[in-house]
Amino acid sequence: MKVEADKLKSLAVGGRRTKVVALGIGSGVSQTELNNIASAPADRNVILVQDYSSLTGVKDQLTEATCSGRSYVIVSN
Repeated sequence: MKVEADKLKSLAVGGRRTKVVALGIGSGVSQTELNNIASAPADRNVILVQDYSSLTGVKDQLTEATCSGRSYVIVSN
């Protein structure tokens, strides 16, 4: 998956590189894998929640990570 994420991050849209946000849901998600998938910095572009009902608790973080540029990508694991 890291190879695909690196290819995606290298794409340019409108002169800007694609930003990859990794969203992990559940306890079986690898934090290391999410960090490898997401664009840097990982602390802003990796979001991990315990279950789908917890998504409301990270709404602001998800909005900030995905809506601050002209284009965005969410990679869900």
